[in-house]
Amino acid sequence: MKVSALLSTLFFTSALACSEEIIARQEGNASLPFTYTPGNDPPADPETLSYFVNHVGINVANMTRTSAWYSKVIGMRHIFTVDLPGGFSIMYMAHSQGGRNGTGFQTGAEMQRDKNNMAGMIEFQSYTGSGNGNSTGYETQAAPRIFSHHGLIVPDIVAAQVRFDSLGVRVIKRTGEVDFSGQTEESRILGLAWGFGDLTNEETQKDVEEGTPGLEAIGFRSFIVIADPDGNLLEVQQQSGGAI
Repeated sequence: MKVSALLSTLFFTSALACSEEIIARQEGNASLPFTYTPGNDPPADPETLSYFVNHVGINVANMTRTSAWYSKVIGMRHIFTVDLPGGFSIMYMAHSQGGRNGTGFQTGAEMQRDKNNMAGMIEFQSYTGSGNGNSTGYETQAAPRIFSHHGLIVPDIVAAQVRFDSLGVRVIKRTGEVDFSGQTEESRILGLAWGFGDLTNEETQKDVEEGTPGLEAIGFRSFIVIADPDGNLLEVQQQSGGAI
């Protein structure tokens, strides 16, 4: 057995034993220094069949620096980068999915092919256009808001939107729409989450105008963006039919 496999087995066994010990102590009314609540949810709503979290989106200041760090430090691999006019870029990275990292090598093309059937990816977004006041430095450059969104895959985007509406979910962006005007609260939330910052800035609006056709070309118009009760965003994509 490889050392890595042995360590993984030992770690899993230790974690399982710890969990079982906690449950046993709780069931025996033993004193615990915390409250432990085991999961006991009923089966999920059948309408959520095939829903799964696909990626997390974060804003970064420098794509080259980010790609090098995530590759060198945690072994993620570059899937693709899209550089749009106006200084906005999107990059996806992930671990190979044919087993844990390194055990089932996939090419970048294979990972892109499987993108909407994968989990554990990170989508990096960067805006370095003229409307970004932080775009003058390299090491000091900082994204205006780090967390952008969670990415959710659904089998039918239109049915998902109908369902979200029926549940009273706050929809920031509807499928078929793209609004970075800054004229509504929803558009300002969207602009901030996607790293544009101040949409009232004329230079930012010029960059947005230049970059929007590219965003639409990669499928952004078809996406939904919803907010959870705390305002965290989820970008909802259809499993099949997306441009990228």
